Amino acid sequence: MHTLLGLGLRLALGFGLGAASIVSAAGDAPLDQLASLRWQHRIILVDARIPDAVERLRGATQAIDERDILWFVGHERRLQSNYPGPIGDALAADLAQRYFGRSDAAVFLIGKDGGLKASDRHLDLPRLFERIDAMPMRQREMKDAE
Repeated sequence: MHTLLGLGLRLALGFGLGAASIVSAAGDAPLDQLASLRWQHRIILVDARIPDAVERLRGATQAIDERDILWFVGHERRLQSNYPGPIGDALAADLAQRYFGRSDAAVFLIGKDGGLKASDRHLDLPRLFERIDAMPMRQREMKDAE
């Protein structure tokens, strides 16, 4: 009886550790599309034509974190970001084609629902934060935080 219980316990532990390894490996997969961020983050996309964009975004970390924002600054076919994991080459190419290559705008705001909320030629963070704070979902978030 003990051997069966021991075997069952070892199998359960082994399966649990194996599943944890799979989850860990999947967590290390590069981000290849913005759709996987839907309902979790707002997105600010900035073209590298704005030379001080990365510094300005990093300087607004507290406001960005409060609003669940991930930002991506496109430099040709590579991205700089506050995204905590690896970023795939496919994402940089997709953003270059879908946003930066199709518009004269240099800044894009994408809501948690995945929809384009604003675009502009300039990176005006206070105005972007005001726009986000006026969104119904953000209003609920702020009310729930009180």
